This record gives sequence, C-alpha cells and structure tokens, in this order.
Amino acid sequence: MQNRTVRRLVAGASTAAMAAGFAASLGVGAASAAPVSQSTNSGDWTFNRTISNGTPAPGETVTVTNAIRWNGGLAPTISAFKDYHPACLTYVAGSSRVNGKTVTTNVTNPTLVTMTGSWIRSAVDRNIDYTLQYTVGADCGRDLALTTGAGISSNQGLSSENQTAGPSLTVPKSASTAGVAVSPAPKAGAATTLTATVTAGATGSVEFANNGAVLGTGTVSNGASTYSWTPSPADAGQGYSITAKYLGDAAYLPSTSAPQTGTVSAPDVATGTALAAPATADNSAPVDLVATVSPTPAGGTVQFKDGDANIGAPVPVTGGSATLSHAFTTDGAHQVTAVYSGADGFTGSTSAARTVTVSVPNADTTTVLTAPSHAKTGVAVSIAATVAPAPNAGTVQFFDSGTPIGAPVAVAGSVAILAHTFDGAGSHSITAVFSGAPGFVTSTAAAATVQVSAPAPDEVVTTTTLNAPVAADQGQAVTLHATVAPASAGGTVQFFDGTTPIGAPVPVTAGAASVTHTFATAGAHGVTAVYSGGAGFLASSSDAQVVNVAAPTTPDTGGSPFGS
Repeated sequence: MQNRTVRRLVAGASTAAMAAGFAASLGVGAASAAPVSQSTNSGDWTFNRTISNGTPAPGETVTVTNAIRWNGGLAPTISAFKDYHPACLTYVAGSSRVNGKTVTTNVTNPTLVTMTGSWIRSAVDRNIDYTLQYTVGADCGRDLALTTGAGISSNQGLSSENQTAGPSLTVPKSASTAGVAVSPAPKAGAATTLTATVTAGATGSVEFANNGAVLGTGTVSNGASTYSWTPSPADAGQGYSITAKYLGDAAYLPSTSAPQTGTVSAPDVATGTALAAPATADNSAPVDLVATVSPTPAGGTVQFKDGDANIGAPVPVTGGSATLSHAFTTDGAHQVTAVYSGADGFTGSTSAARTVTVSVPNADTTTVLTAPSHAKTGVAVSIAATVAPAPNAGTVQFFDSGTPIGAPVAVAGSVAILAHTFDGAGSHSITAVFSGAPGFVTSTAAAATVQVSAPAPDEVVTTTTLNAPVAADQGQAVTLHATVAPASAGGTVQFFDGTTPIGAPVPVTAGAASVTHTFATAGAHGVTAVYSGGAGFLASSSDAQVVNVAAPTTPDTGGSPFGS
C-alpha cells in the first residue's frame, strides 16, 4: 500500500509539473488555463482523463493525461495505449510518455496516436498513466464540443477502448475588432464611402448604420468592407453617427466600431459649363477656347478635351471662366468639350461639344500667262502659266476667248505648259485659271492676245520633239535633245525651263539641236523646246516634259575609326 501511495504521489507530481510546463510555454499563468477532466469505465479499465486547457486557442499546445486503473482480477500485460483526438489537433512529435518514459509512437492515423511497448500490471500495481501533447489547429470548429477518447490493448482478451471517453474540449471563437472611416465628409446628394476595417483573417459581413438605423451591409475582403452612402436632401444639417458592426463568422466573434460623428453638409449647387470655340482654325495657329461656368463657383478647374484626349493641363476658373490658347496640329473635325471639376459647394459639369474644323491655311496665288504674240494656223505653239508661290498640286485650265483649250494641265514646278495648235486665223484672247490646291487658293492670269494667221502656201509645217531625262540630280549636267522634222529645216531651237530660257538658241543641224544644262534647284521642272522656224519652214513647239530634279544626298563624313 505504501508503494502504491508513493506511485500516486509521483504520478500527481508529474502531471502537475507537466501542466506547469505547459502554462509556462504559453507565457501565461497556470490559472489562465482551465483544465477539463472526465472519468470513464471501459470494460475492466477506468480512464481518468484530463486535458490541460478545455478552451484553447488556435496555435496553443494542450497536454492530455490519462491515469488508467485496472479494476479486474488477475492483471494483464499491456501492449499498446491508444489516444483518440479530433483531426484538427496535431500530435507534438516525441511528446508521448508512459509512466514518465518515452515510448514508441505510431501516428499514421490523423485521429489516433498509438503508443506501443510491454507493461505488466499486478494485483498490487494496478495503475498506469500516459501523457502526450497536441497543437490546436486553425481549422478546428469553433464553439463546438470536440470529443476525445482512449483505448488499451492487452492480452487475455482484456483490451478495451472508448473513442468518446472524453473529456471534450472547445475552441472558442476569437475576439475581433472593427473600425470605420467616412470619406469624403457626408454631403446631401453626394456619395460618401464608409470603410470598415476588421481583424485580419476575418470573413463574413459588416453592417453599417447611421444613428442606429441600418444603412446596408458589405462583404469583408482582405480585412476591409465598404459601403457607398448618399445622404438625402432631408439629411442636410442633420448630425450623423456612423458605426460598423462586424457580424462575425465561424472563427471570430462580432464586434462594433466606435462611431464617427459629424453633420451632413448641404448639397452642392449644380453648375453648367458653356464652351466658346471657333468653328474653323488653321493648322498650327493658336485659337482661344473659353469655358464659362455658371453660377460662378469659388474655385475649381476646367479640363479642355479633344475627343477623349486632354488638351493641356487643367485651367483654373477665375471669375467664372477659364481660357486656353491652343494650336491644333492635325487637320479635320475636332470635337472639343470643357469639363469643370467642381469645387467646394459646387458640382462638376461638362459642356456640349463644339466642332472645330482644322485645315492648312490657304495661301493666295498669282498666275502669269506666257504666250506668243503671233502664231500660224496648224502650227503648235507653247502656252505656259506660272503659279506663285509654287503649289504642291493643282492644275491649270487654258481658255481661248472663254472656251477651254484641251484638258487641265498639271502644275509641275510651279509651271503648266500646253502645246496648242490654233485652227482659225484672227485675234485670240488666251487666259489661264489655276484650280487651287490644299493650302493654295485659285487664281486667274491676265489675258494675252495671240494674232493667228494662215501660213504662206510655200511654208512647210514642222514638228519638234523633245527628248529629256525623267530624273536628274541637282547640280549635275544633263543633255536636252530636240529633233526638228523635216530634217532640212534650218533655224534654231530655244530650250525652256518653264518660261525661263535655258541658255541661248541652239542652231539646228541635220534636224537636231542639243544643250547641256545643270538644274540649280530640286523639284519638278517643266521643259519644252521651241523651234524658231527658218526660210520656208514654220516654227513649232514640243510637248512639255517633266524632269524631276533630286537634291544631292549628304555624304557620310564619319571620322576614321583610328582617330585623327
């Protein structure tokens, strides 16, 4: 009996020491843990089970102590102890002890720890105990009775187990915190955002209220929940008291924030914005865009927009208006609006769109006509028109006393040249009209009079053909060649660049005349050859040919890789 008493005292001291060690590992006083115990008879055995803390929090470690008593006659030999636990408790490796000694442990089952060995009970030594530890998982159900149990394997058919021997433990819900922010300050007719912050990891919903009346709910995501509240006009001048009540979830208890209080401001005054802009604008020429906001606000800015694109930076509103000087750089129709930002006490507003049509500014032109004073019927002569400044496109239509002569002639290098044969003798009034082009207005040349007479019977009609290169380089000499038929005709050929003579007249030899010429300017040059006529031969002009003169390329003057 004395030895049994000693063993019980030792066992009690061991359990007390283990419980004290558990309390110290949590950093709390032993009184903070509330142990739970239960004694259960199972066959010829009594399981006296104690869990060091019946209401642990996730992450804490609990110690299970099972003081087992044999109640039968001849005591058996024990080969295994079993401890059943909820799957959300994780066995602390190496924590199993039988009579204070480490034992071999099998934990392959998530709800069972088996301790194996060989222990002999006797009529005198009927008691034996085991201890082991578990870590409480975050996945444990909260405020639920989590059942534990025990079992024992022995010979003589005296094994027994009770998976619900107890005691149960309960993982309580964690306390939560809630706070609320209100931004911007509530104003009648304007939306304000209520933002609740709750304990990290909490889920569920938050109930927002004003002066105790529920406004609505929001779902918690990443520790926060929001609700958009628009005070009514009746709320203007009234006090508000906003609270956020976290409704709790499976792991966290409800909580309510401290109130955010204040007075709902009066609604903003509605504004209107009008835009003044020119209907047309020249490309790259500044124009004024003027926005007028009414009623006149105390501050704010206007952002001018071209379609969806901002035009410059926002312009402050002064005296109810904002002005921006802007140069459009692309042609076409531009849809311009003015967006007022709003200000304290004033709503924002957007003007109706104004269309500004942008184009390249048109330059005035002059057209000068060059025509011979005399001509023969049936003999082609050159009529030229020079347009200044040189346009980038367009045509010239020549007229004889108001009747078009041929088709319009394209302007090349500021000159349009027409080889024309008069059919009837008499006085002909010739004019030329430039069609205009993008950026260039139309113009009409002053009339020139050409006296046309019939050739003498013995005068032979000639033809002049020009051969000129299609392209040439600026500053590089090229050859212009004219052929006069019949080849027996004498006289000279005068080559022209537009209406400008190229050098002196060249004598015709064997029906041909040539000149070497260097074009001094790049661009399109209209070249013609005019035969002077000779004894018994009538004058004639070639058709115009365009020589495209290219500017010289700049040679690569990169330095030697070896330096200088």
